Amino acid sequence: MPPSRRRSRSVVDGDGGADGSVRKRQRRRETEIKPDSDDGEDEFHSFAQDGDERAGSSQRASAIVAAAQNDYQPGAILRVTVDNFVTYEHAEFYPGPNLNMVIGPNGTGKSSLVCAICLGLGYNTNVLGRATSYAEFVKHGKDRATIEVELQKRPDDRRNPIIKLRINREDNTRQFRLNDQQCALKDIQKLMSKFRIQIDNLCQFLPQDKVAEFAGLSPIELLGKTLQAAAPEIMMRQQEQLRGMYSKQKEYQRQGQDETERLRIMATKQQGLQPDVERLRERGEIEKSIKTWERALILCSYQEARHRHTEAKNKKKEAEGKLKRFQQGAGPAMQAVNAKEEYARAVQACIPPLKRKVADGQRTARQLTDKISNLDEQLKDVNNQRSALRNGIQRKKADVGVHKAKIGELQREMNKKVPTFDAADWNTRIREKEHQWRERDGESRRLEVEAGEVWAAGREKSRMKTVVQGQIQALDTREGQELNRLEQQFPDVAAGYKWLTEHKNEFQKEVFAPPALSCAIKDQAYSDLVQSLLQNDDYLCFVTQCKEDHTKLSDQFYRTMGLSVSIRTCSSPLDSFRSPMSSNDIRRLGLDGFAIDYVDGPEPVLAMLCADKGLHKFGVGRRDITEQQYDQLIQTESIGSFAAGGVSYRTTRRAEYGPQAVSTTTSQIRQGMFWTNQPVDSVEQQRLKAEYSEIITELKALGEQKSRLDSQKTAAEESKRMLDDEMKTLRDAKSAQQSEFNKWKAIPKQIEDEQAKEAQKRRELADVLGKIDGLSDQLDEVAVKLAEAVLELRNHVTQMEEAYNEVLQAQLRALEAESDAAALRDKNREVHQLLEEGKRVIAELSAQQQQVKEEAQGLQREVADALQGQGDEERAQLEELYHGKTAEDVSNELEAQRSRLEYVHAANPEVLHEYDRRAKEMGKLQERMAQREGQTVQLAGEIGRVRGEWEPRLDELIGRINEAFSYNFEQISCAGEVSVHKDEDDFDRWAIEIRVKFRPGEALQILDQHRQSGGERSVSTIFYLMSLQSMAQAPFRVVDEINQGMDPRNERMVHERMVDIACDEHSSQYFLITPKLLTGLRYHPRMKVLCIASGPHVPAGNRKVDFGSFVKIKRRLLAAAS
Repeated sequence: MPPSRRRSRSVVDGDGGADGSVRKRQRRRETEIKPDSDDGEDEFHSFAQDGDERAGSSQRASAIVAAAQNDYQPGAILRVTVDNFVTYEHAEFYPGPNLNMVIGPNGTGKSSLVCAICLGLGYNTNVLGRATSYAEFVKHGKDRATIEVELQKRPDDRRNPIIKLRINREDNTRQFRLNDQQCALKDIQKLMSKFRIQIDNLCQFLPQDKVAEFAGLSPIELLGKTLQAAAPEIMMRQQEQLRGMYSKQKEYQRQGQDETERLRIMATKQQGLQPDVERLRERGEIEKSIKTWERALILCSYQEARHRHTEAKNKKKEAEGKLKRFQQGAGPAMQAVNAKEEYARAVQACIPPLKRKVADGQRTARQLTDKISNLDEQLKDVNNQRSALRNGIQRKKADVGVHKAKIGELQREMNKKVPTFDAADWNTRIREKEHQWRERDGESRRLEVEAGEVWAAGREKSRMKTVVQGQIQALDTREGQELNRLEQQFPDVAAGYKWLTEHKNEFQKEVFAPPALSCAIKDQAYSDLVQSLLQNDDYLCFVTQCKEDHTKLSDQFYRTMGLSVSIRTCSSPLDSFRSPMSSNDIRRLGLDGFAIDYVDGPEPVLAMLCADKGLHKFGVGRRDITEQQYDQLIQTESIGSFAAGGVSYRTTRRAEYGPQAVSTTTSQIRQGMFWTNQPVDSVEQQRLKAEYSEIITELKALGEQKSRLDSQKTAAEESKRMLDDEMKTLRDAKSAQQSEFNKWKAIPKQIEDEQAKEAQKRRELADVLGKIDGLSDQLDEVAVKLAEAVLELRNHVTQMEEAYNEVLQAQLRALEAESDAAALRDKNREVHQLLEEGKRVIAELSAQQQQVKEEAQGLQREVADALQGQGDEERAQLEELYHGKTAEDVSNELEAQRSRLEYVHAANPEVLHEYDRRAKEMGKLQERMAQREGQTVQLAGEIGRVRGEWEPRLDELIGRINEAFSYNFEQISCAGEVSVHKDEDDFDRWAIEIRVKFRPGEALQILDQHRQSGGERSVSTIFYLMSLQSMAQAPFRVVDEINQGMDPRNERMVHERMVDIACDEHSSQYFLITPKLLTGLRYHPRMKVLCIASGPHVPAGNRKVDFGSFVKIKRRLLAAAS
């Protein structure tokens, strides 16, 4: 498209009002459009910008919208300008303050306006559910795209905020400007937050590709989205407060339960340890008493030891005085004895040094003897080494001769005829054989590959043979005929059925094949009548019995296998679907029964057909009905549809118009596609038999080809074996000749090696002769040392003899002195005995005193240790404890306490530590529990206060939504309600529940992705969004092609309700994107229609599209026709 042939936008404002009466609207729809006067010509304006005028477009655009800004809410969109964006080179949009209908054929770029609003206000592409890259929104062939969005300012702002986005294709980046100043994305996001614009909230911004996602919102998510869109900001803050406080309350409760249980367990453990603790404490008291008595015993023993030491000291002094007085009286008689004894002691003292001198001489003699023995051994070793070397001289001379003889032999071999060896000739002959072998090997491998391919082809043909044989047999059964039809007409359903038959045991409950395969008609006369109620999806849907199986099957079919099939879930039993009247009553009305009576199949499948299509309420009869029977059936509200003879009747009742507002649609019953007993398809059977014969022929040919290839491969392998033998013979011959040639070539080197060995042996022989000479010198040196040692030993023995004689002389003099002293002692024996007795008594008393002293000193140290750390009061108690008692008395008391201790059985000492530690821990835990209980009470009060403010507001908000939602449904003779599910146990599970009913006699059902059809979900979604319009907190809302899937009646009613609500005086801005329009739709002066004109017939150049002239032409045509 040339640059001048751009798409442009223009705005159409209607010139007429509308009566609010439903009756008047209905009558107006039933009449043709009448030509009006031309006085509305000035109401049609074109705001598309020319290419030459773009330089100042922003300033002029702001001037254009300035006059009408008073009707716009702050944050509403005044203008959207795009350049090189998606399908547009340049376009400008000027929406109105209320309802904006954007209309145009499919593909003209209506949704591009939605994309521009989303991206221009700083939101991500994932909100749109379309492209994921920003660069994908740049027009094909362009480097960059720009979006400019002007919003209505707030009363305190100086100017309207203008946001400009630039997208670069090359690096997939975007740049923002706010009021001609470059800014970051977070600045745009802050601005959106101030205006409460929530593009990512499906309740405010519902693009075309997100309609199904809105219907799939969980009730919990829907509550959050609704509050964001319709609740004041304080409610959002309070909801977050409540969510946080309830979360904290649950955490407190969980902690309280955990701590209570922990305290109970700890108390149980403490109770179990109580007997052991009491025994341990009793043992502790006894042990403490034992330690006290032990200290008392030490003090008492110390006092007694001091007393015994004083007595021993006094006795010793008394004995020493007596001995001294006796010695003074017997002094002269004892002096001679003492002198002789003194002499004997002096002589006796000379003997030990002389004995030591003799012992030293003996030790020196032993050392000299050992030295002589060592030298003698050394002499023998040297002599043996010399003898060994002399014996080796002859052997080395013989080795020299051997090497000399070998050198001569090698020289004779060298002089013989030189052997020949041509390596190149041998290699050529061997390579020829190897080349032949590789050729045979390649041929063998090729034949093996071909044989493998033939075998694989044969296996595939065998499989096809089994499949075709099964198909031929299946043609004889109804299920087989139906499956054959599915494979031809609905291959995705057939593929899903085959997968299900192989994996049917992988689900929680049984999953059923589509009704086309799993159900059948009991009486073929009713087949067409029953099938007139059903559509293709009803025959071809798979049926699950629980949500988990539905999710698993959806994941397999849609994500893994990429199939386009339908899956339905029905958890209600068949018994819950009862026909509205008995068989006799239905027969009196001219029908034979209800459709459910003539269909056979699994109960869950039949229950699904009852739930979704009302099979249990659809009356059927083979005969035509009379006028009277027709009137009776029409007046019976429990029967909405029925089929009789060859006609299907569908009744619609409009309760708002009274009981007589009943319309009936009739259609001729066509022959059903399924559940028919048709003869075997002979053409298909002949085709399958021909295919089977062809497969048999191909299998035979493949078998012959495989045998031929196997024979050729065997011949090739035999040729390879023969070539292997020939190559081995050639290699062995080459190896033998090459070995002989290499031996001759190695002779010079061998001669050289032998000559080197001969020279080495001669050098070794010279070394041995030198070593023999050295050993001879060493032998002489050792002999000299041995002679010197023998002479030294002889001299030392002489000295030892002299010292031994001196010892004998001293011993004789000592014996003589002792004899003289003994004689003198005999003369004074009685005096001596008395002196000795006195000395003995003094010695005994001294030993006794010393023993008592040492005992007292030991006890003194024990007393110091026992009294360490004891105060004066404890010491006084100890003294009082043993006062008047002997150590034996105290010891008896100590043993009594120890006996008590033995009777108290000992427990694990760690039990007491654990008991005390746990008691402290229990105390701290009880303190924490008390503190948390106080926090819980305080938190409950805070929750009650905030919830007391928030919940009434929520109830009021949902009540208003429910009132509007219910009213909207009443206008189309249906029912709907919105309520809040309040889970008192979990605030996070509070949710909005939407329940709708589209058929008379049906109960309200929760709106979800599975219960309602696509058109019903669209109606419910738009009615819910419309219910939020009067409470919308956002300045504008967008709905893109929500009418997809609606029937004309519902679409017309939805449009009327939308016009009424969106054009209210205080309503926010609303965008409705739609590709189609019905005739005679309601118009309101507050709404604005934005028409998109694009394509090859758009005027070229700078000419503007004048929709006003188009309306004039249309009016003239209508006037002429009338």
